[in-house]
Amino acid sequence: MDSDTAIRDALELGERHGLASLTGVQKLVFAISEAEVYCDKDGIDGLIDRYGVPAMCTFAEAFEAVGATEIATALLALTKDGPIPEALLARANTLITDRRGYAYDNLEALVNNSA
Repeated sequence: MDSDTAIRDALELGERHGLASLTGVQKLVFAISEAEVYCDKDGIDGLIDRYGVPAMCTFAEAFEAVGATEIATALLALTKDGPIPEALLARANTLITDRRGYAYDNLEALVNNSA
């Protein structure tokens, strides 16, 4: 299976069954897509409302896997105890909407390296 098909399959499965139903690379690919969609549409608050603060670790893992370490670090900063400062939310959202540190090629490489 080529990487485009594997990515499309991960997105379709995630849409149908949810993030929690996925494992491995499919989970990572869908998590990145979900973060992009939520941040583009509703902002990072929407992603947190949907998945909760603890799930930001899963999203951080996904971004780390494609080399987007700045995004991963920003997402992990959201998991610290106490209220989340607006500046941290804004930074994470901006990094994700800018696709900082990764591109579609990174997703393809992630999928190809897992096969």
